[in-house]
Amino acid sequence: MTPNSACRKNLLSRLALPVLLVCAAAPASADELLMKDGSRLHGTVVKKENGILEFENSFAGVIKVQWAEVSELRADEPVTVMRTNRQAASNRGSLPSSIPRPGGWRLGEGTKWTGRVNLDLKSQRGNTDKDEFEADAELGMRRKHDRYTLLAEYEKDKDAGTVTDENWKLLNKYDHFLSKQFYHGGVLLLERDKFADLNLRTRVGPHIGYQFFESTAMNLNIDTGILYVDESFDMAPDDDYWSLGWMVNFDRFLVPDRVQFYHRHTGLLDTGDSSNLTINSWTGFRFPLYMGIVASTEA
Repeated sequence: MTPNSACRKNLLSRLALPVLLVCAAAPASADELLMKDGSRLHGTVVKKENGILEFENSFAGVIKVQWAEVSELRADEPVTVMRTNRQAASNRGSLPSSIPRPGGWRLGEGTKWTGRVNLDLKSQRGNTDKDEFEADAELGMRRKHDRYTLLAEYEKDKDAGTVTDENWKLLNKYDHFLSKQFYHGGVLLLERDKFADLNLRTRVGPHIGYQFFESTAMNLNIDTGILYVDESFDMAPDDDYWSLGWMVNFDRFLVPDRVQFYHRHTGLLDTGDSSNLTINSWTGFRFPLYMGIVASTEA
């Protein structure tokens, strides 16, 4: 063995321990987040949306970071991102600010379920003796090319123990997306209003629609179609007719995760009698509190 080879062997043996220590300290598989202030975090990217990056690591759990404060994001494994044109692509390295990490349903993988239940109870005693009860529930299913919505509402009012108002609605709506924004489908709406002499109103028919926005921050879609309407009354003569129906759904977080404005609007116009017009609208604010509990005010 030559003196040079002996020196090299001795040098390698001295370097072996530090190299092993560095390898042991480095995470086996993790994304690396480099901040503009020079700090670094190792963990896993959860998602990026509305300028907020959710990043999970072992000691702090899921933390929210302003994307504007991120210098670079390095992915240990190839990640799938959704471009602004909704085309999926596999990428490695830093993620541009215009490309959020998508949910699986956007890639045609799995189903996204959403739901909400609202209850409102009012009671007045004294000069007046009134009770009001309102409830509504919404269930949504979303896949890449399909969306199903089930909406139910119920209201019952009493004055001095006597029922003065009682009505309910049940909406079933299916949408099939032809593109990112255009969709068509069908709707079935059942409605009863005892004190308006309406035993049952049935609306059914196809529709076309356009999805302007769809995200946690803001949603807006409008659809319209020709609906067949059948009305059954207790006292008045029954009626049926064709109508032009439309629906508008809008919501937006004015303060992220804190204050949401929403508006829902449905309309029904008799094609043979323009004076026969039915409009329903709901406008209000939601205030997420804790563990899915939401306070709201509505007109």
